[in-house]
Formats: sequence, C-alpha cells, structure tokens
Amino acid sequence: MEQVYFTPVGIALKQHELYGLDDNLLQEQAMFLRSNIIAWAQQHFVLNDQQLNWLFQQDSSFTVDFAVTISNGLLGRYDFDIRFGGSEIWKSKRIDAKADLPFKKIKIFVERKN
Repeated sequence: MEQVYFTPVGIALKQHELYGLDDNLLQEQAMFLRSNIIAWAQQHFVLNDQQLNWLFQQDSSFTVDFAVTISNGLLGRYDFDIRFGGSEIWKSKRIDAKADLPFKKIKIFVERKN
C-alpha cells in the first residue's frame, strides 16, 4: 500500500485505497491498526518529526481506545471526517473520535497546542 501524507487529503486518499480492498484484506488492516496504531500509521503515512513525536507521546486512550474506534470505522467502511484545530505544533494529547450516527461517519478532532 502507498504511503500518503497525514493531512485531510492524504487521509481521504488512504480511506479510498483501504475501501477498495476486499473484506478480508480490509479486516487484516483493521486488526493491525487495532493491535498497533502507531506502527500502522507509520506504515501508511508519511509523517514528519513533529507528527512522529506527537504519536509517541500518546497514552492508552489513544493507543487502545482510539485504535478500536478507528478500526471499527474501517470495518464498517465509515467515512472519516478529520479536523485539525489549534496551532501547527503537535503537542496535544486531546484527540476525539466518535461515530456520527445515524450516518456512517467517524468524526475526528485533533487539537494541537503550543
């Protein structure tokens, strides 16, 4: 699979690529993401130093809870609506993802702070 930049456009491209997979391959990707979201992100996205540092600072609410939400969204072939807020520096540990029911959409908000 191709690496893309971790931007809203790159995430949309990755979603399109993943949803082009058959169900078994998509399930493999979702389970890999669930088991190690950081390794999955590094495999699928071109990440700069700030983004990598941000990833490695995350606690279990990200590495476990967020990974489950995202992998479930992949399995359900939900659309991902990602928004970045705050400054351009990736220091925040605040990340929120929730299913936007009744729509098949996962809303993600990443807040970055100085």
